Amino acid sequence: MAARCRRGARVSALLVWTQILSAHGWAAPPAADKTRALTAAAFSVEASAPPCSAPEQQVLPSLRSQPAGFGAPVADASAVAPRWLRGLLVALAVVVVVAAGGSKAARAESDVGVFFGQGCFWHVQHEVVKTEISFLGRDGSSVTALVGYAGGTKVGDKGRVCYHNIAMAPDYGSMGHTEVVNVKIPESKLGEFAKDYLDEAAKSKYGRHDPQDRGTEYRSAIGLPGGMDSPLFKQIEAANEGRLQLLRGMGNDEDTVGTKKVWVYDSDKFPFYQGEIY
Repeated sequence: MAARCRRGARVSALLVWTQILSAHGWAAPPAADKTRALTAAAFSVEASAPPCSAPEQQVLPSLRSQPAGFGAPVADASAVAPRWLRGLLVALAVVVVVAAGGSKAARAESDVGVFFGQGCFWHVQHEVVKTEISFLGRDGSSVTALVGYAGGTKVGDKGRVCYHNIAMAPDYGSMGHTEVVNVKIPESKLGEFAKDYLDEAAKSKYGRHDPQDRGTEYRSAIGLPGGMDSPLFKQIEAANEGRLQLLRGMGNDEDTVGTKKVWVYDSDKFPFYQGEIY
């Protein structure tokens, strides 16, 4: 008795699963004679054996009166199987859908926000945009480089950080921030992207560009989530090749002009503040 019941459940499961796959376009519909054979097998086994356990596992009487065929609704065909089996089949179908749609998402690499500073942010933004286009293949509508401020320990009222002004708005320089450019980079390409920045700083005899701009507002800086403790920082170290002195930024740090220093900030602690839009 138990063997006949289990065989009926297996045949029913095969019928329901075949129809679910074909209904969603994941498999070709089975031939009509094969579907009728599966349905007949399920009914014959169940007709010769009592219910497996609970009443909800019985075949609905209305289903027996319907002609067998592939055109029958999946919901009716699934009534052949016990409730627990129908639930399992639905769960498996969901897993297939998620796996099929999620495989592409799993392959899509996430971007990381990183900021770079080295003198005036206008020339840094120009160089970063060029690298986005040449190295990452972005165009004018997809570049992400934005100028702003970072590395300070204070912010103004309502979280404001502003450029030098005469309106008494919170001045970025007086709060210890430096001029930076924030950009989104694929994680695996961070080192190669940062190499252009590091090359420019390493070849400058003043340690950074724009030596005429003096003060902490123009110090060299790199910021990424986790800072020097981030696994991504190893890519920056490799790209640097020991040429510059990468130091842990503590906030309000001194200018780097005339040295080979670059302050490395944890952007979770020292976030990027976007500059004003003109």
